[in-house]
Amino acid sequence: MKRVNVQVPDDTHTRAKVIAVLKGVTLNEYLEAAISDAVEKDKAVLEQLKRK
Repeated sequence: MKRVNVQVPDDTHTRAKVIAVLKGVTLNEYLEAAISDAVEKDKAVLEQLKRK
């Protein structure tokens, strides 16, 4: 597993942390799921690489 440092505005961090707590997950789990969702949404970008 890789570790990544990401800078986000304070208010974004606070909102993400609150949402994670309300969902009963860690901030790390919440952000990992968000990144996974974004990668899945943009998988067409990877498909373009295969065509080249």
